[in-house]
Amino acid sequence: MGILLAVALPLAAVDLIVKAMRPTEEWAYHERSLGWLLLSIALLVGMLVVAQVPSKLVAPAAGIVAGGVLANALSASWNGMAVPNPLLVGAGDGMIAFNLADVWALTGIVSLVCVLAIWLIRNHERFPSTAEMRERRGEALRRLFDQNRS
Repeated sequence: MGILLAVALPLAAVDLIVKAMRPTEEWAYHERSLGWLLLSIALLVGMLVVAQVPSKLVAPAAGIVAGGVLANALSASWNGMAVPNPLLVGAGDGMIAFNLADVWALTGIVSLVCVLAIWLIRNHERFPSTAEMRERRGEALRRLFDQNRS
């Protein structure tokens, strides 16, 4: 958890500083709901769980995701459930508004998926085979249905 926090907290702080220092166009606030905030909190808890995978790279990748999610959740709660997006990219009439927390979250998701995939491939022997899983599932279903008959 320490590595996750050591990555997440500075990233969230940088995002919040940028949001505080750069003005955001009125149209560039993204409205969020209470449900979004609750799911963000659940995602943060999920990152704490994922960070327990015994790999040197999983916790930092989860920390990048957590930094983005935390920063946007704090921004929303401090701004009447609207996330400021002070960074603008575009050409002609099209503009995309975003913030560093969005970059952190997306970068973290891609990193985390890659790191977890590599870990799973390297550690496949830790997991039961497909045949073993079928057998266990069959046994669990038999026990479940036998209990319902009693």
